[in-house]
Amino acid sequence: MPFTAANHYDFTGDDITGTVDAHRSAGVWAAQLVLSGQTFESTDVTRSDLGFEIRTVVDNLSDGNRTHLLVVLPRVSVDSDDNQPVTFTSYAVLYTVHGGSTEVHGAAESYDVRLLSGTASLVG
Repeated sequence: MPFTAANHYDFTGDDITGTVDAHRSAGVWAAQLVLSGQTFESTDVTRSDLGFEIRTVVDNLSDGNRTHLLVVLPRVSVDSDDNQPVTFTSYAVLYTVHGGSTEVHGAAESYDVRLLSGTASLVG
């Protein structure tokens, strides 16, 4: 039974949906994320000890606050003989950096962790 790394992910969670694909011809991973109805495109997809990390800036306010979205997806192996999608669970973090670390009283960052579920597959 040969296994191959998945190259297509679909996922959904608490007000987040997304698709991540590896574009074989260019060798680049690309993501389309939808948060609260707003669509974000990102090629900031990296592999880490956590799996795949997808990052995008959601909001950049004039008061120095910046809101980011980090989606973490597991690396998945697919049985290339039957090519059935593999289900997974994961998480996303919507985090806000408040001004500068010395410009606010209290925590300089805040985090909103959201659970995700989805499927990973091999797209030829």
